[in-house]
Parts: sequence; C-alpha cells; structure tokens
Amino acid sequence: MIERLREIEPSELTAFVDVLKKDLLARVSEKISHLESSLAVAELTIVLHYLMNTPEDVLIWDVGHQCYVHKALTGRLIDLETQRQKNGISGFLRRSESAYDFFGAGHASTSISVLAGVCLADESTGLIRKRVAVIGDGSMTGGQSFEALNHLATLNGDTLVILNDNNGSIDPTVGGLHSEGNYKGYFQSLGWDYSYESKGNDIPSLLESITTAFHNGGKRVLHIKTVRPHLSKPRSYEPATTFQWWAAEKLREILHKDESLRILSPAMFSGSGFAPLREIFPKQFIDTGINEPHTVTTAAGIVAAGGRAWVHIYSTFLQRAMDQVIHDVALQDLPLVFLVDRAGIVGADGPTHHGVFDLGFLMDIPNVTVWNPRNGDELQAMIYQAWTIHNELNGPLFIRYPKDKTSCGLPEEFRTHSWLMEQNSNSLMVSTGHITSSVQSGLFDHLHLGQIKPLPLNLVEILSRYNNVLVLEESIGHGGVFGAIAGMAADADLDLRLVKRKISDAFTHHGVRQELLKELGLIP
Repeated sequence: MIERLREIEPSELTAFVDVLKKDLLARVSEKISHLESSLAVAELTIVLHYLMNTPEDVLIWDVGHQCYVHKALTGRLIDLETQRQKNGISGFLRRSESAYDFFGAGHASTSISVLAGVCLADESTGLIRKRVAVIGDGSMTGGQSFEALNHLATLNGDTLVILNDNNGSIDPTVGGLHSEGNYKGYFQSLGWDYSYESKGNDIPSLLESITTAFHNGGKRVLHIKTVRPHLSKPRSYEPATTFQWWAAEKLREILHKDESLRILSPAMFSGSGFAPLREIFPKQFIDTGINEPHTVTTAAGIVAAGGRAWVHIYSTFLQRAMDQVIHDVALQDLPLVFLVDRAGIVGADGPTHHGVFDLGFLMDIPNVTVWNPRNGDELQAMIYQAWTIHNELNGPLFIRYPKDKTSCGLPEEFRTHSWLMEQNSNSLMVSTGHITSSVQSGLFDHLHLGQIKPLPLNLVEILSRYNNVLVLEESIGHGGVFGAIAGMAADADLDLRLVKRKISDAFTHHGVRQELLKELGLIP
C-alpha cells in the first residue's frame, strides 16, 4: 500500500486517507481508544510516509497508540483484524513485525530520546536522512521528553519533532505547560525552532507545514492541533465483577471517612475503576500526568510533610519509578501505600504491559511490605487494613492485584496466610495472588500467602512438616516468592525438595489472560 501511496498526486491524498479510515473502522473492533488515537493522526501518517522515504528515513512514534494507520500503510491492514489476539500482531510498535517499526513503543515519552540516539548514530557514520519523532501532548508531561529535548538541541543534524496535540491521552492532559498553552516559549527556551499548524487533520495544510520544516532543517518542532474522533461507548464499570471495581468500592468507603487522604496516579484513573470516584472526591484524586517518578516522590513528600497519600499505579509503570521507591520512600521509612494495578499477566496489551517484574524488585527492597490478594474479599480486607494501620507503617506497603474478574461478598479480616487445604499430606503447595483461586490442591496441602514480604513468622515451622514444597507465583525470575522461601529454607537448614512454577525466562506475548496463564503452566 505504501508503494501505491507514493505514486499518487498530492491532490489525491485526501481521498486516499478517507478510504483507508473507513477500512480501518470496518476491521478494528477492539481497543477503540487506540483506534481513536490512530485516526486522529491518519492525515499526519499519510503525509509523513508520502514525504519521507521510510524505512530508510526514520519515523519514530511515541507510545504506539497512534500506529494503526501506520501499520495499515506498511503491509498489515488485514493483520489488524488479529491485533492484540494470540498469534496476531501487536497493538503497539514492534521491531520484529516490520522494518517500518523503527523502535518499539509501549510506554510514553521515549520518542525524542530515540531521535537523539539516531542523530548520534548518523553523525558517527555520516548518514544523511530525514529523522522525525511524533509525540503527543500527554506524553509531553513525562520528564524524559524534557531531558531529550534539552540534550538533542545540542547535537548536530536536522531533526523534526511533531507535537500531536489533541488535548488528551487516556485521561485529559494535565499540567501548566498544556493549560497555559505556551509550548512555543517552552521549546524556544530549549533552543528549538517552533511552528504551529492549527489544521492538523487537513492534508494540504500538513503537506505545506511539513515540507517547509524539512526544507528549513535544524532542530524544529511542528506543533499540530488534531481532533480525535469519539467512537468509544461511555466507559461503564459492570458492578461486582473485577478487582478494579471492588478496590474502588472499598476506597469509596474509606474516602467518605478520611478527607485528608490523597490518591495520586500517573494518568491512569480512567483505566483503574476510580474515574467515578474522582468526580465524587475531586480534591482527593490527583492526576500528575504521565510521570511515574514524579508521582511517587510527590506522594513521598506528602507523607514526609505529615499528610496521608496513596499511589495508584500499574505494575508495568511502577517499573519506571523503582529508583524513587528505593531512595525516596523505603530508605526513608515513609508509610506510603501503593495500589499496584495490573499485577501479573494483563492479556492483550502484551509484553510492554505485563506486570511480571515488580515482584522481583520489591522482594529485594528493605522496609517494604507486599500483599497479594486471591479475590475481591481479600483485596477489600487488605485495602481497609492498609488504611487502618497506615500511620503505623515503617515503610511502603504494596497491594498488588490483577486485571481480572473476581467475586466478593463474604467479608473477611486481613490475614497474612490462610489454609485452603490441610489433609496431612507430605507435600505442600504455596501460592499467592489470584492464581490461588484457579488451582486445584489435589494431593497437596495448600497454603495461600496473602503477605509475601515479610514472609509469615511461622512459615519455617510450616515448611518443616513437609518433604516437598511447590511454590506457585505469577512473576518472572529466580527471586520473588520462591527465592524468599528458598532462602528461608536454607537459613533454617530444612531438608525438603523445593519446586518452583513461575513465568518462564522470556517475554510473554499478548493474548487472553487465562489462555496465557494456562500456556505458562500457572493454572490448569
């Protein structure tokens, strides 16, 4: 299709993009919010590929939400029907899919840093080519974009950064840069030439603006205003079905009692189930933008100043703030509560979003407490317990829960561990998190660990009663719960056979969560 695009006259481009958008609407039925983002830059995508000689010229997309038109143009139109499904293509950019996907993109604010790397590489080889990064106004709230702009301004070579401004990402864009609208002053203060195009969905206007930017060269920012179509149905939260819903219900109860509590999130409230609560408690929900390190340290500052703060964050994005967790929170013994959403396999979003790494990090940080609920009842008990003991904590507390359905209705109190089967076997299964509810004990006794750091004090005594212990957890690596239990057994010189069942040492592809868990051998 891209060859055909480059053969047509400029006057034919508008008709070309209109046909392509209709085809996309007919083929894509999943993740409509990403389709909206892609259609917002449909004209931009067409013009960039028309004026550039990709893949020899470099086109870098930030996050990847905008990539559907790009994928359709570069030979994957039919494959978009399978995107985010098992054995289908990714919903994001992926280098292994196409030479046109110059750099994989799943997390925000990275595109300009990649562009800096390309400039340095081309300078060393003498290669001259067009180099473009497209970044959205939501991604501009991430600190890495500033770091990259600041550095790249000092490098040799022509580069073009296109700011796609449609006033939002998953949630509306926040922060002074966007609300004041002074992008021109911001970019110019960092040494960039700035131009603005108000008709970001108009092919002739984009052709003129981008052609001029390429002709003028240097370090240039083209700020375009685009409109994202509204195709999604209003987000609704089916009651009593998911971990996210039960977390929101318990938090609703707490916030009615505690007006001082502040909930911070790096632009993820809409996906969390907390969006309705934000309307009820507008002062208590603080969206910081897509800037996870800033979110965590800000919350730490609230606690250090005598306030009460919790952080809501996806597991995959917690990875981006681990330094702050270690140095700004745990090292200072600050009682900060984290609601770690999307812990474990997330399904269709794939390897950039699976929450399988944070557990390995957290288990090795001093002064940290980690809880893993098996269902909605235990999650609600944990959230309420966290609120009750908040001021007694001597460090951060992490409550990790998956994007999955669960039941709730039998109120329970928080317990560090619970027996699901105790039949005097010589073999023990130890599990944690939601997969506890999906496995059968069989001939094993079955112990669920709601608290995995620190491990329950009586766990050594429990382990000493068994010859064989199977540890089942939804995380990757040699550490985690298994590593902690193996260390405990070694310290106590226990004579037992330890077997681990974890995620294999490889990135897990995308697909339906339950199918992936079965494929990984974590559930039957």
